Parts: sequence; C-alpha cells; structure tokens
Amino acid sequence: MGQPLAKWTDRGAARRHIRSFRLEIILQSAARCFNRKGYHATKMGDIARELGVSKAALYYYVESKEDIIFQCEAAALDLAMEGIRIAEGLSEPDDVKLYVALRHFIEGMTDRLNGCVVLTEGMLSPGPYRDLVRRRDDYERRLRKLVEAGVASGAFAPCDPKMVVLAMLGAMNWIPRWYSPDGERNPTEIGETFARYLVRGLGQGGFHEHGSAV
Repeated sequence: MGQPLAKWTDRGAARRHIRSFRLEIILQSAARCFNRKGYHATKMGDIARELGVSKAALYYYVESKEDIIFQCEAAALDLAMEGIRIAEGLSEPDDVKLYVALRHFIEGMTDRLNGCVVLTEGMLSPGPYRDLVRRRDDYERRLRKLVEAGVASGAFAPCDPKMVVLAMLGAMNWIPRWYSPDGERNPTEIGETFARYLVRGLGQGGFHEHGSAV
C-alpha cells in the first residue's frame, strides 16, 4: 500500500511549522487533482474539496492555481536535483550513481509529492515558465552526465545519452498518471523497481546495487 495523504487537521502538524506543513499537503492534493482532471479543467474549488477546506482557507496559503502549479514543479525539481547531488557525491560505480539519482526522485515524487505534474507551455506566465524550463534543462544535463560517465567507464553499453535520458524522463513522468497512495506498491518499491529496470537497460552485464549483484 502507498502512503496516505496527510490531513489538513493532522495533529502532527502541531509539531512542525504549520504553514509549510499545510502548503505541502496543498501541493499533494493539487497534484492529484491536476493528474486526474487535467490542469486547465481543475478549479481552486476542486482542490479545496479534495482537502476538505474552504477556498478562503486555500487562498491563505497560495495566491492562485498558477502559484500552485509553479510550486508543485519547483518542489519536484528540487527533489530531482537533490538526488543528483547525492549520486554525484558517492564513491560508487557509475551504474549505482544513476540508480540512486533515479530512485531518489521517483520515491520522493510518489511519497512526498504524491506525483508531480508534467509542465506544458500555457500553464504558467512566461517568466515562471522560463525559470522552471531552465531548472529542468539543468537536471536533464546533469542526468546525461551520469549516463555519459557510465558509458566512458564501461558500466553502460555505448548509447546516445540524450535519447536515453529522454526515455527515462518519459517513463518517470508517466508514473503520476497511474500512481495511487492506496495502490499495491508503496513509494519505496516503485522507486526501486523503476530505477533498477531503467539502469539495467543500459548495462553491459549485471547491475550492482551498492556492491551487490541485482
């Protein structure tokens, strides 16, 4: 089973910063609505109903639907880059580094964000859209470097790193279309399975997860 959505009135919030806690569950609920109904068809009232609060309560924490989608995407990109930095800091084979980067993002996206939304032109005004595209491009570039390093070291078979990364992003971006916190697989299992299959597809032989053959 997946992780249940946190509740607006969760008593655990009393032990955390209430604003950041509630903003987090707004983003979780909004992502679920966007992926279920589509960004343009989703209204602020839909998100409020998903949370079980009034629209007035929602507007206390966010300015608009555009503000929500921007913060959803920014949180997903922060998570993705966090995985890259962790992987780059490891003294492990290149296939393990790529596995760690992918698993960190997939697991966090499903667990902490309950899925993210694929950003398309027209969702945001030009300034915020360009900012997110710049950050997304930086993530793709860093991911390509991990693939390139694996090819150079012999961990991966010769390939076109750009096409490989686009295929990986396509697979990961589709997860929110079917992921449910109430599903059979939890975020850790999903992260492990997807990352393992994606990395194995590049390998010359057996993929070693932290030194152990998988």
